[in-house]
Amino acid sequence: CECEIKMKSSFLLLDAIIIEFNLKNDAAAAKFLKMPPSALSKWRSGYKPVSAAQILQIHDITGWSIDEIRRLLK
Repeated sequence: CECEIKMKSSFLLLDAIIIEFNLKNDAAAAKFLKMPPSALSKWRSGYKPVSAAQILQIHDITGWSIDEIRRLLK
């Protein structure tokens, strides 16, 4: 199921953000990324993929390249 692949890749992205920026959990990551916690919850559950606008926001906040973010989503 493709939804499982999206869910697992979202885990990689979220976990990388949490580790890199020494955040405690998804709630702290949501605050750091200036996104509602429900958005991250939907990524974790596989309910919604990370949107292009969210990828740009992650890029702007983390300084990571779009390619790196996309790699973490594969």
